[in-house]
Amino acid sequence: MLWTGSFLALFLLIRMMPFYKPTPEDPFSGPYWYNPYEHVVPGGRWLRANFHAHSNAWGIFTNGRKNTVDDILCKYDSLGYDIIGVSDYQHITKTNTNLFIPVYEHGFNILKTHQGAIGARKVYHNDYILPQTRSQKQQVINKLAQHAELVVLNHPAWRGGYSKKDIRQLTGYDLFEVLNDFWISEKLWDVALSGGKPVMLLGGDDAHNVFKQTDLARDLTLIYTDSDTVTLRDIYKALSCGMAYGIEVTKNLARSSVIEKRAGLDDMPLLKTCLIRQDSLVVALTGKAGHISFIGQNGRLLKKVPDLGNGWESAYYLLRPEDTYVRVRISLPDSSRLYLNPVMRTGVKGQKPQMPVSQKRRLFTIFDK
Repeated sequence: MLWTGSFLALFLLIRMMPFYKPTPEDPFSGPYWYNPYEHVVPGGRWLRANFHAHSNAWGIFTNGRKNTVDDILCKYDSLGYDIIGVSDYQHITKTNTNLFIPVYEHGFNILKTHQGAIGARKVYHNDYILPQTRSQKQQVINKLAQHAELVVLNHPAWRGGYSKKDIRQLTGYDLFEVLNDFWISEKLWDVALSGGKPVMLLGGDDAHNVFKQTDLARDLTLIYTDSDTVTLRDIYKALSCGMAYGIEVTKNLARSSVIEKRAGLDDMPLLKTCLIRQDSLVVALTGKAGHISFIGQNGRLLKKVPDLGNGWESAYYLLRPEDTYVRVRISLPDSSRLYLNPVMRTGVKGQKPQMPVSQKRRLFTIFDK
């Protein structure tokens, strides 16, 4: 009886404690460049999107208790947003919009190791409440990927939710919330990219109070489309392949009224083109920029085009054989910033590098369902 109980306890313990092999770091390589903006042309549209805002779905138990869904939709519609996601914790909140994208925020652990599920088909309710091991984080990512189109690491650098070591060894997610009202995770994004993880950027307000001016239109995502009729599949594809970029607005604009913010966003220069011509990465805007930075492996600054006072509408960087990826950060004259997705080395022409597949340690594969 004792042996039976011990075996059962051991079996249950193993079922509760997944162990995954660390995903090895393998920087992007290959003779070709994958450019997520290859098909962006001046005649297309950039859709304003926010996938991170909280309503009063859980009443007094969350910090979104002041916001009704209608409040959120009204505010963001006034700001000219095309896509408005209400990402309540552990709950898919339906919205009466022309393009309803089911999203929610997963996680109720003490260190804010949270994820976003975009295109969620159902809610994954389990989580590890105490500080999580890397394997536990990998398990959650894998489970979310089974029930959603895209998995986002939300505010990954905030409160140590994800460490550099985690990011080097985790895999299986699609997007990195680099821009968030609480924390900018740009350096941690470079850790992921430098390790060969082809994850694309997302920017979100993480709005908990839409009646507070600084909670709105602080960080947003612009998604490219060349179609008058946009479908859910178009949005998922654009985010996954990287036909999007993030905006971090200046503090002055962040404190402005909704009307002033709308005007500021409407006047903001847009990405016109980002092309690879021969051996050069060439970026062009629809208006003036301040300075433009090209950033590569390990977050190293490769080139900075300085602000000479009269602004720039385009800039280029000569790609080198040792470059594994190159991304662009653009500072506008008002100090707002645009963050572009990277161009990456790839072994297959026109194909985005593949995300490594997570692997359980051999002992634990016998317990898979």
